[in-house]
This record gives sequence, structure tokens and C-alpha cells, in this order.
Amino acid sequence: MDPNLTGRGRPPSEVPPRGPSEPGSRTSGSPRMGRRGAAAIGALAIVTLLVATAGAGWLGLAAAPASSTLNGSPLAAGSASPTLTPVPPASATPTGATASSMPPPTASPSPTLRPTAPLPALLAAIGDSYSQAYSVSPAYRYDHPQFSWVVGTAKGDGVLSLLERFRALGDSPIVVDAATSGRTMADAPRQADVVVTAAKKLAPGKTAYVTFELGTNDLCASPNPMTDTVDFQVQLRTAILTLRTGLPAGSRILILAVPDFPHFHDITQADAAARAALALPQNSDRCAPYLGTNGPSSIAQADLMLSQYDASLQGMCDDIDSNEGTTGRLFCTYNASLLAESDFTIKDLSTVDYFHPSLSGQAKMAANAWQADVWATVPPSASDPGGQIAELRDPLDPLAPGLALPLFPIARRRRDGDSRDSTPCCGATGLTG
Repeated sequence: MDPNLTGRGRPPSEVPPRGPSEPGSRTSGSPRMGRRGAAAIGALAIVTLLVATAGAGWLGLAAAPASSTLNGSPLAAGSASPTLTPVPPASATPTGATASSMPPPTASPSPTLRPTAPLPALLAAIGDSYSQAYSVSPAYRYDHPQFSWVVGTAKGDGVLSLLERFRALGDSPIVVDAATSGRTMADAPRQADVVVTAAKKLAPGKTAYVTFELGTNDLCASPNPMTDTVDFQVQLRTAILTLRTGLPAGSRILILAVPDFPHFHDITQADAAARAALALPQNSDRCAPYLGTNGPSSIAQADLMLSQYDASLQGMCDDIDSNEGTTGRLFCTYNASLLAESDFTIKDLSTVDYFHPSLSGQAKMAANAWQADVWATVPPSASDPGGQIAELRDPLDPLAPGLALPLFPIARRRRDGDSRDSTPCCGATGLTG
């Protein structure tokens, strides 16, 4: 069985790339199909009606006032928006010159595609352990945001994060890492407050780019029940309201779908080592019923909850685009075809728990997030100096050349005030996801 043909039912190569677009446009993608496709469509229709009713008053939303620069720091100034500038055609032979006296003609270089939106002055992460690069390998357990798909900075790790891509384009955004391992959607309003507090210090005219990656721990709450869909919707709406009213005009939000755990179930069950590890009694609570077996819900019930969570996320993003997006006040991107880790193979899951992304999984998340939004038209040579995406290397492989990572990584503790070391995986049992 080809693991890439599970989940949404089509290989990543068939996912259409995002083409050049206007600054406000986006590709929403369709809800995950496969065995829960009908439930996803029904859930999306219900959520769309709820969001449309709640968001009817957003059309006339005024831009939030911008404050002064962040203590005069040059990092508060984002780059101006580059434009597509075609090279003019070669001119005719000058008067008085003969064909023999002219140098041989040379081909004009192709025009260089540039971003279709201003580069952000602030890059913020709202999320959980997936955004903190938690336990990417046995040698790097717990939080290691230096490997994160959003804010990672480690060199030679094979992960070209969004931050590194923006820097490769000459941008120097302020980084606000509000993501916290182990958190559910209930923590989204707090994280949004952290982001908006920083964004309000930007210089006038500067924009923010916010990644929103939550829902994993709402789904993977075993042995406790999953988050109620109404509670999930209320918590999500509260957080998004904070962003809608507090981010500067022209800012963008990238909302990720909940990870494709039906696909993770398929690829882990197809791998002997993963299947044996997840069968151990101590792992029975790990994101049941998809990975472990000790959970209160059946696969069908979990699929329905996942579809409803995704419908809420997409419905909220659609509401932003149909209101603030039409005026340029705020833009949102949601693309379930790219942003649910449906292209993961077993190597993209950490062998620590087969739940969190490995380094190659973090690399795929970064590449797909970049592809999903308006900066995807930037040539790979500009956004990927050194070709890290084309040739992923494992920094833990002693044969991998040119890598300089610490030999004895220090496990980080949770940043939420809990003095306990985080334990791999998920749920509401004191473990993190």
C-alpha cells in the first residue's frame, strides 16, 4: 500500500500548486474527503451558517490604529512590497551600425517573480507542540523551537522555516512565538492576546503574519473526551475576534487544518516498528483511537469530530475573507489539501512517539505552508538558498555532511508555568501534544 494514497485519497503530486494571485486571494482547498468526506461537507455547511450569522457585522470593520515603532528598533520596519518587473525587450540595431559590427545577441533574462504582498514586519506563531518542534527525535526531546516550521533558526537541520524564508528575501520580522505545547483551542484567546499586544507596537503601515495551528490536543484528548464542538467554535471565534480587531491593516493569517490522523493511523499500522511501539501498554492513550486504543470514541466518532473541527477552522477563515478580505483590512488562508500533513510518510513522524513531526515532517510543514500562501511565487533560488527543501538531511545522521548541531541537546521545560518536564504526546492527562 502506498502510504501517500491514504488520507485524502490522492498523492501530494496531484495537489495543484498555488499560482500567482492578488494580495487578497487565497486557496481554501476542500475539506478532507476519504472516509469522512460526507461528514466534512455537512459540518462545513452548518458552520458556514453559524459563522455567517455571527460575522454579519464585520463588513464595516475599521482598521485598528497603529502605534509608534517598537522602541525605535529597526526590526519593526518590514520590507516594502517588491513588484513583478519584466525585462524590456532588446532594442533594434542603432542608427549607423551594421549587423557585423554589433555583438552577438544574447537572450534576455526571464522576469523574476516577486511576492504579491508586503513582507511582514512581525511573524507570530499560535499553536501547540507541532509549532514548537516537540520531540523531533530521541536526541531532541521536548520543545526545540529552533527546528520549528514557523520560527526555526537552526542551520543544517533540513527545515527551512517560514522565518528563514522571509529572511532569505531580505525581511527581518519581529518574532512572537506564542505557541505552547500541550494546549488546546481553549488557549487560543490567550495566545492571540500575546500576538496582538506585540503587533500594536509596530510602526504605522507595517503588517503581521500569524500562523494558527491548534486542534490536535482537542482531538487527541484520550483517555478523556474530545473537546465539544460548540466549545471549540466559541474558543476559536474569541481568538479570531482578537486578531481581527487588533492586527494592523493588511495583515494575514494562515490557519492550518487539524492533522490528518486517519492518515497517520494508516501509515503507522503499515510500519512494523511503529505498530509495535504503539501496541505497548504505556502508549494505549496516545491519540486514541487513531494511534492508541484506550479512548472513549470510535474511529467513526473521531472522524466526525475531526471534520467538524476542520469545518469550524475553514468557516472562520472564509468569513474573514468575505468581509475584511474584500477591503484589504485582513486576509486569511486555509488549504486543507496542503496544510493537514496528509503527505507525511512514516519518516515524517518522530520515532519518539509516532505522533509529533520529525525533522523531515517539520520541513514538509514549512514547505507546504509557504506553498499555500501568496509568497509561493517566489523562485526557489530566492527562498531556498542552498536547496534545503530538495535535499533534506537528518542532523542526527553522523554521515550527513556540513552539519553543526549540539552533540548534547538540553531538554527544555514547558513554558506554561508547569515545572514538570513534558512527556511525549497528547491529551488532557498532563501530557503534551
